[in-house]
Amino acid sequence: MIDISADDRNETDREADQQADAMKDQLRKDVASWSAARSGSAGETPDMASRSATHTAKQPPATRVARQKAKPAKVTVEVPAEKKPFRMSYDGTTDRDYIAQRIKLGAR
Repeated sequence: MIDISADDRNETDREADQQADAMKDQLRKDVASWSAARSGSAGETPDMASRSATHTAKQPPATRVARQKAKPAKVTVEVPAEKKPFRMSYDGTTDRDYIAQRIKLGAR
């Protein structure tokens, strides 16, 4: 069993705390710079200002090519020659064949 003295533990705890504090400080700085960059040019460094100026230079609006409009399709309506009345279908047989079959089977 390894016995670690209290001084060694305190020293490692202090080092870990210092590293954590340093990381928190760095994160705060990063967040501040990201926030400033998103909100505008506030707090920019000179090199950041020159980079953002090249990216935000306005380009002339692109000219649009006029598209030709589609011609409307000609609507053709077919008029039925003669409208037939509703008729029942008897499994593809004609009325005459159906009646003959029913008489043969003895239906009244």
